[in-house]
Formats: sequence, structure tokens, C-alpha cells
Amino acid sequence: MEQDSAIHIRLKEGGAANYIEAVNKTIGGKQNDNLVLIEQGDIKMKASFYSFIDEFDMIVSHINYHKDIIIEREPDNRPDFYHFNLINQGQVKQNYQDSLKYTQAGSSNGVFIYNGLFPFTSVFAQRNDIQTVGYKFSRKALAKIMPEAVGLLDDLFGDQEPKAYHTAVNKELDRLLDELFFYDNASYGRIPLSVAKGLEILPLLMKTLQSQLDKDELNGLHIDDYNRLLKVKDYLLQHLEDKVNIEDIADMFAVSLSKLKRDFKTLYDTTIYAFYTQAKMDEAYRRLRTGDYTVTEVGYDLGYQSISKFSLMFKKVKGINPKDVVPL
Repeated sequence: MEQDSAIHIRLKEGGAANYIEAVNKTIGGKQNDNLVLIEQGDIKMKASFYSFIDEFDMIVSHINYHKDIIIEREPDNRPDFYHFNLINQGQVKQNYQDSLKYTQAGSSNGVFIYNGLFPFTSVFAQRNDIQTVGYKFSRKALAKIMPEAVGLLDDLFGDQEPKAYHTAVNKELDRLLDELFFYDNASYGRIPLSVAKGLEILPLLMKTLQSQLDKDELNGLHIDDYNRLLKVKDYLLQHLEDKVNIEDIADMFAVSLSKLKRDFKTLYDTTIYAFYTQAKMDEAYRRLRTGDYTVTEVGYDLGYQSISKFSLMFKKVKGINPKDVVPL
């Protein structure tokens, strides 16, 4: 059966109004006040738009659609406007600057923050139950609601350069997000209850981010950093048969060793060595699966001096002995 084609929603990044217009134009659905709803049997797409004050919106989305939904955002060119996104359930694939990353509930990447200064694409996979919350606000609007948090924005985006951050949803935020989605489905008092809960989540999120910054646990990536890391990743994948040295890679790409390690972990959620080892074992599995190579050939070709060490590493990463992969 031919797979349904994806639905592309294109918009200029900004407040809730941009999203309402783009969804209505592309998909349609029923709109009632602040709610856009599409229901087709067990298929559901619901987006609630709450405006706290001018230039300060919250979008609560619950998506389980029969096609992939791809949202392509153009930069808004407003360095004073920010986008804080949390995922409460499921997984959203993100692509920016040719880098693929996932914002996933229960992971270290449950929160995605950026300043709207670069193209950004999200993919909501078909027939997956996904719940997300987005806050979209200007610096001026935040100063009216929560002036003590303006300094955090300056710390995160003070250079007004394209930048993004990922971090985790902690247990308290997770509990509050569950309550928000409960109220967003309430038959009585939905709007005031959801607004109240959304305003309860925001200061906790800001306080968490400030604490992480103070402990140097929150690292953002400039677009130049993204581009460098893409080149580093390509270099690693092109040298699977060699023995790479991380210090040499840092020198090659004119970056300090500590920054290279920190940025790589921020973007790919793993260490350089773990990424490289995983890629080696993926390639080993691919070659062994063809039946055209022996375990010894693959081990030596991928730079291992000892086949026993190769076999141990393969078993550790793949959970199976390499000789068991070779087709009979």
C-alpha cells in the first residue's frame, strides 16, 4: 500500500497568529475561539492558542494524524523574540542547518529553546501521539510578566546571534505539563485553568534554566558551531577504517578540545568516542550482513589490531557476536 504523503505547513516564525493562519490554510479544521480541531475517527489534531498579553502566547498541541506533518519555519529576523518548546509525550524530529535532532519526552532533549533567527523544520510522525507546549514571547512582554527573568534571556541570547539550546524536562515540570493537558481538555473552565497552569510552568522552567546556566550545565550552539560539528561528524564517518585522535580533530577544526567535546555532546547527546564507536559497529554490521566479508576481514579493515577486541566491542554495542551476523 502506498504511504500517505506528508503535509507541509510553511510559515514565518512568530506568535500564535502565524500558526493559526498556516494551519487553517493548509489543513483546515474547525476553529472556535482559541481552538483549532481536526477529528477523523481515531485521528486527532488539536491546537489551543492562549495569549497572556500582547506578544506573549502559549500553544498547546495534541497531534495524532494519519500523515507526517512537517512544519517549516522561516526566520522571523527578530532577535528580541524567543521560542521555548517542551514535549510532554512522544517525539518530534527537528532539522536545522542540516542537522537532525530529536526533542523527546523523558529524554535529555525534552526542551528546545531558540531565538527564531535560522530556518527550522519539525516533523510530527504519522500515527504517533504527540503532546507539545510552546511559549512565544518578546523580551518586552516577558519584562511585563516576569522581569526577573529578562537577565536569563540576555545570558542565553545576549549576542543576538542564531542560537539554540536543548535540555531535559525535570520531574516537577513533567507533572505540571500533565496537568496542563488535563485542563486543556476540560469541559468547564478550560481557558482560565490552562492559562493559570501555563503561567505556573513558565517560572519553573526559567528557574531551572537559570540554575543550569549557573552550574555551567546548559550549553547553546551558535550556527557556526553547528556547521563545524557537521563537518566533524562527516570526518568521523569518512574515517571509520582509521584510528582517530580527538586532539588532532580539535586542531584540524581550529577549536579547543574542551569546546569540541562539550559542543558535540550538546548536539548529538553522546561523546565523540561513543559516536565513532557506534558508527564503526554499524558499518561492521552492514558489511557482515552482506555475507561478502569474514569477521577477521571486517575487524582488520576497521582498524582493529586484535580480532578478539573487535568481537568484544561488537558484542558490547550490538548485543550479538559478529560471527552470528554472517548469513549462513
